[in-house]
Amino acid sequence: MATYIFTGKVMPERASVNISASSFHLEAKDAGISFDAIVSIGTSQVSVVLNTETANADVSTWKNYVEDSVRTLVDAYGYLSGRGYDIEITSVVEPNGKQIVFGVGIPELEEAQRERPLAFHEILEVVNSSQHLRRALGDLREAIRSSLDTGFFCYRAIESIRQSFKKAEDGDKDGPSWERLRNALRIDRSWIERIQAFAVPQRHGETPYMSGEDRLLAMQRAWKLIDRFCIYAHKGFMSLDESEFEILKEN
Repeated sequence: MATYIFTGKVMPERASVNISASSFHLEAKDAGISFDAIVSIGTSQVSVVLNTETANADVSTWKNYVEDSVRTLVDAYGYLSGRGYDIEITSVVEPNGKQIVFGVGIPELEEAQRERPLAFHEILEVVNSSQHLRRALGDLREAIRSSLDTGFFCYRAIESIRQSFKKAEDGDKDGPSWERLRNALRIDRSWIERIQAFAVPQRHGETPYMSGEDRLLAMQRAWKLIDRFCIYAHKGFMSLDESEFEILKEN
């Protein structure tokens, strides 16, 4: 039996949430993990004592499941009290006594910062000219923060961008705007459908297993599409040049 101790906080920090110790069992067969945990929250400070027989699990995977479980507990409290809270798991003490403080990003995305095509001040110019980009950036934030709904938020970010390509004559048809997006940003339909495969079930309340690799792929593709839209918008909403941008498609 291995014991992990996770700590975190309820946000906003000015709130004072107190929930007496609550125990729960979680078994994620697709991920191959199971654990028993005791959660207590005092003055918005979260403590989770997790006991498991599962060996050699990635600590970031534990963190994602713990964070989702505690968030559900706080969501129930918020429902009853008519208040909006969120939670963040910030650190863990492993069975060997080592403490790990979690970052706020995705390492692979952080390492790819130099691939972003525009500087910060240029992004702000584009944001000011596109309400759909503002919405999409918020979805990218939630794709990082809400690990079990990453597919949903990545795809919704793309759908937000798709709204920029709608025209009045489309009526209630989505097909024409999707085609304009793909043509303008030089992205094949198959490249987006990989994300859609996870997004649709999550949108309808299902909880399909999404591996770490699948989650990363969805985020990398969403970020890449936003990259291309930012270039498109920064150039005056002009389609990308085929001599500069290869078509993104499923291999």
